[in-house]
Amino acid sequence: MKILKIIYSHNHLNHQPGHEIDKGKFIENYDKPERIERIREKLIVHEMGDFLEPMDFPTSYLYTVHSSTYIEWLKNKSNSLKKNEEYFPEVFGYDRCFDTGTPIMRNTFEQAWLSAKIALSGAKLILEDEDFVYCLCRPPGHHANSVYCGGYCYFNNAAMSAFYLVKEGFDVAILDLDFHHFNGTQDIFYNSNLLTISIHGHPKWAYPWISGYEWENGEEDGLGYNINIPLEKGTEIDEYSRSLELALTEIEDYDPDFLIVSLGFDTHIDDPQGDFNLRTDDYELIGKMIGEAGYPTLFIQEGGYNPEASANAALKFFKGVLK
Repeated sequence: MKILKIIYSHNHLNHQPGHEIDKGKFIENYDKPERIERIREKLIVHEMGDFLEPMDFPTSYLYTVHSSTYIEWLKNKSNSLKKNEEYFPEVFGYDRCFDTGTPIMRNTFEQAWLSAKIALSGAKLILEDEDFVYCLCRPPGHHANSVYCGGYCYFNNAAMSAFYLVKEGFDVAILDLDFHHFNGTQDIFYNSNLLTISIHGHPKWAYPWISGYEWENGEEDGLGYNINIPLEKGTEIDEYSRSLELALTEIEDYDPDFLIVSLGFDTHIDDPQGDFNLRTDDYELIGKMIGEAGYPTLFIQEGGYNPEASANAALKFFKGVLK
């Protein structure tokens, strides 16, 4: 019988970004605690898995993915701020953030590290022979590269988990199903033969705009190991499932020991940050396809900004995974 382990910490509620700058104007930040809380509540009501607290890890794990310059900048910037103060980047390069939607607050370093520990806890459980582990990470991680934050992301949770598993001698593939391209994950592994695949909104119109094209397929040892599948606005389940089938075929050819799925529900038709037309019932098929791939799988939460739509999608998704 397939069982889902779910890693969650209520301390993510302390991550309360208030604003972001969009088109030169302050708007309300979309990364709200409710988007994780509604998923948690839905999974509890439907008895979808066993909830566990994250384990502790030494902060040295941060350095497997991120530069010491970036880590110290984020720590020092966080510590320099007053309670409820939000810092937005002023000088790109000096400020280690590539957009204006990712504010730094007094507890940002602490909250991002907690999110990373949730992902690392999932990786440890997968090593202990669990079939499926779901990490309710917040803030998300897949836009953060080794030297910059952005896209609500500060530390790359999927990349850190991958390095944890690789360090133990295993082969890993990363599949990103968030609506937005995983520019941070791509950057980190671009010269590596660790397989990375992203299905996402086309960068000609979708964030982060700077990456996600088909021709970005890796360099040096990584040539051919980075695969982008950009899709058009209004993509529905037929086209999406064909793209997922293609991705899973590439993963089968690679034959990893473990699969990491960066999971975003901003692909839902009702999400305010995406432009795909996936409906709630579609996620059961998506989950079933991944579950039937047969790999021990670590699911790491990324985006999804309509709390109710994300919760309903998560329920259907994991019903499909566990079939």
